Amino acid sequence: MKKITSAVDKIVIRIAGKHALEEYRAYRSWNAVVGDVIAKVAVPLRVQNGVLYVSVRNSTWRQEILMQKPLILKKYAEQFGPDIIKDIRLK
Repeated sequence: MKKITSAVDKIVIRIAGKHALEEYRAYRSWNAVVGDVIAKVAVPLRVQNGVLYVSVRNSTWRQEILMQKPLILKKYAEQFGPDIIKDIRLK
């Protein structure tokens, strides 16, 4: 099974770029990184060129997440490295 996984990873890297797989993993880890409370009000939309785009329920939560943005980015850097999620944009 390990050979199949590494073969698929190589194909994804060749097609989508060397950070695509890690960007996808970072995208999927949003709930674990931010916790249950924020995960209920903010949903990741996509990752593009190291920027994670997130839809937020309302402006109050948007402001709260903006204040926590440095901490969230630090958690992403610790888990995935500094080049995977460089910024977060809230919508």
